Amino acid sequence: MAQSCANLLEQDKQIIAPLYGKADINFVKGEGSYLYDDQGNKYLDFVAGIAVNALGHQNQAIKDAVVEQMNHFNHISNLYPNYPQIELGKALLEITKFDKAFFCNSGTEANEGCIKFARKYFDRKGEKNRQKIITFVNSFHGRTYAALSATGQPAIREGFGSMPGDFVHVTWNDCEALKKEVNKDTCAIMLESLAAEGGVMTLSKEMVETINSLQKEFGCLVIVDEVQAGMGRLGTFLGFEKYGLKPDLVSLAKGIGGGLPLGAVLLRQHIADQLKAGDHGTTFGGNPIACAAGLAVTKQIADPALLKSVAERSAQLKAGLNALVEKYAFAKEVRGEGLILGVALAEEMPVNNIIAAARAEKLMVLSAKGNVLRMLPPLNVSEAEVAEALDKLGKAFAAAAK
Repeated sequence: MAQSCANLLEQDKQIIAPLYGKADINFVKGEGSYLYDDQGNKYLDFVAGIAVNALGHQNQAIKDAVVEQMNHFNHISNLYPNYPQIELGKALLEITKFDKAFFCNSGTEANEGCIKFARKYFDRKGEKNRQKIITFVNSFHGRTYAALSATGQPAIREGFGSMPGDFVHVTWNDCEALKKEVNKDTCAIMLESLAAEGGVMTLSKEMVETINSLQKEFGCLVIVDEVQAGMGRLGTFLGFEKYGLKPDLVSLAKGIGGGLPLGAVLLRQHIADQLKAGDHGTTFGGNPIACAAGLAVTKQIADPALLKSVAERSAQLKAGLNALVEKYAFAKEVRGEGLILGVALAEEMPVNNIIAAARAEKLMVLSAKGNVLRMLPPLNVSEAEVAEALDKLGKAFAAAAK
């Protein structure tokens, strides 16, 4: 039964741990690129569950796949072969040309898997001293301990005690700083193909060339976190394809499950060759229902027509955002690629002011580190919906500027 928003928020306060700042809105339905609240208001959703609803709300192929799998079994554990898991793995490996897949439940678990596999790889090869993993300032890799230690944001580690060691953070796109840190004891360089949460930061050509050169010179591994930027969001199936990185390990989550909890690690054969039964595991990872949904998502995102549309809608949205930057002094620059786009704002205009003004216009957007407005529309967003978003955002900018 539908409840008032005030009543729902009060119950949330009494029952749910206070770990999130929640908006005073009660969504009751989603359809396509839109969300509907309990008052019948229609919102254009350019948050997409923080890039989780890659194909919008109530995607029919995902719904059909989930129901079909539920008619067979919900869960059998990883003690037995799992047909939906195998089919999703085959599809991902065929598209990406990696050699093996490991399934888990979330992005942080996928990154934990990458970290463990990288270190186990060198340990099994007899290079036990190769433990150091280099990541980047303002990166975000997750909330569990090793992923948190890899994350280049000290503030979110504060108060949680000692972190796993051998992580070093260098400044994003600082090639000289990276060169100083990488040596024969380096296990891996770990980075996002686009640092979305950290400020919608894109990779420079020089940084990509430096990473590729260091990988070749020292034999270190490259881990690419594709949790937010992968699965078509940059206009290529995986984000690193856009830049020319050569990863040994890739982490996936968010969009891969189409709304269900699903993560994955894709790895090269030389790493898989050093792994044995019992080295790592998960109870729910690769759940049949989640993998059935993941296969439906993967098939749709791999369609060249959808990836072409991502590039077209990105260009449309960028053009509109650049027009707003030219019009409003508090809007400094447009950042990002594909359908991870942001607008860096001056300090005198807090990003939450724009988010609130956009919500008043029935447009859902979110923030990124460094006072950046972030937009993550569904990948199948239409030309008309992008135009609608730009119109609403223009009104929000005007209202916030008063």
